[in-house]
Amino acid sequence: MRTITLVLAAMAVTASLAEAQRVSFDRLALQLDQGDPVTVTDSDGRRLRGRIVDLSASTLALQIDGLRRDLSRGDVSVFQRRERDSLKNGAAIGFASGVAILVGLIVPDGDLSPTGFMLLGSLFGAAGAGIGAGLDALQEESRVVYRAAPSNRRLAVSPVVSPERQGVAVSLGF
Repeated sequence: MRTITLVLAAMAVTASLAEAQRVSFDRLALQLDQGDPVTVTDSDGRRLRGRIVDLSASTLALQIDGLRRDLSRGDVSVFQRRERDSLKNGAAIGFASGVAILVGLIVPDGDLSPTGFMLLGSLFGAAGAGIGAGLDALQEESRVVYRAAPSNRRLAVSPVVSPERQGVAVSLGF
């Protein structure tokens, strides 16, 4: 009885993994919008950079260099979304760095009044915030939002029954 339970559990896990992979492509349309910049690696290993024209549960249309390129779900191996970093953290880090530079330069001498320190602190902080936000604006990263399951993936489940053992042998190949 335990063997049958293990075999059924392994089959259920396999089916749920296949379903999860199928659903992930279906849900791309919920995560992405028309015009979003993306990078797609097709089934032949070519990287295509473009913008989304249309996306459904089974097809993807990209605009690449002014031309429309239609791909079926089976043609897509990896789907990456290009994202820009938030400017807020760069501005905050830059502001703190600017004030820290001011403290390092001015405070050891002690020749600055509190009002002067506030004014220079604001100036150095604003300059640092601008530099930090500018550096963040230059940062662009790609995040994988879909990866197709390799077609050569294999799962074998076989019962093991002997006088000494009862169980299931599971083999997963990549």
